[in-house]
Amino acid sequence: MPSLDAFSFSRMTTFEQCARRYRYRYLDGVREGFQSIEAFMGQQVHACVEWLYKERMAGGAPRVEVAIERYCHQFDRELAGHRPAIKVIRRDATVEHYRRSGAEMLADFHRQRFIVDGLETIATERHFVLELAEGLRFQGFIDRVARDGSGRLHLIDFKTGSRVPERFEGKDADQLDAYALAMFTEQPELDEIVLVLEYLRTARAHTKRIRRRDSAAIHTRLTTRIGVALLATVFPPSPGALCDWCGFNDLCEAYAGMPSRRLYAAGR
Repeated sequence: MPSLDAFSFSRMTTFEQCARRYRYRYLDGVREGFQSIEAFMGQQVHACVEWLYKERMAGGAPRVEVAIERYCHQFDRELAGHRPAIKVIRRDATVEHYRRSGAEMLADFHRQRFIVDGLETIATERHFVLELAEGLRFQGFIDRVARDGSGRLHLIDFKTGSRVPERFEGKDADQLDAYALAMFTEQPELDEIVLVLEYLRTARAHTKRIRRRDSAAIHTRLTTRIGVALLATVFPPSPGALCDWCGFNDLCEAYAGMPSRRLYAAGR
């Protein structure tokens, strides 16, 4: 298999969702023309949640008012002069709508999840690099690594999207499976890990326990999926409903021919 810099989960799923976008971003090195307001807001919320747990690790007890003030200040600071430009795609929304939505999300999370959370946080934004095969590496950042009273490790991923599945499944679940593989590889004494998907918009969570014996199957699936991307020689576009949110749509001939692109108005 060809040697390449470490793959990330987002790199792999970008190929699966739209090979043309994958080529622009990861092979051609083209910079996206804009970032969607949804992605930008999600980044600011994630940063504030990370701050909450770091404050608790340092012995603090951050109040919700302080967290919201920090989020709003950070949102405004990062928005000013952001490169690439931040774009609002939906006609019925504004930047202020997303700013307020993020603040409400944080307030609900703080009240319903954070203040009652009894897990011991070990790390936030925990980076790892996993050697899958010779010349093939996988990397990622785990939002939060924590331990419960019995010593069991929890890998927690925070999600800000509006879609919440009924159970632990889909792309988000696959991502945490891959992160568990990295932890099992790094820590040979581990036999079981709890995987947690925290949906901040609804203050809900889905969990799954995974055992070391599951590692081989995860390794095979992950290596196979990355291998398909590595061996690809053609990169066709996959036009669809999400094309309006793609920062490369000004380059893509498939998008140029889509009448649906006029359903939304760009704005600041």
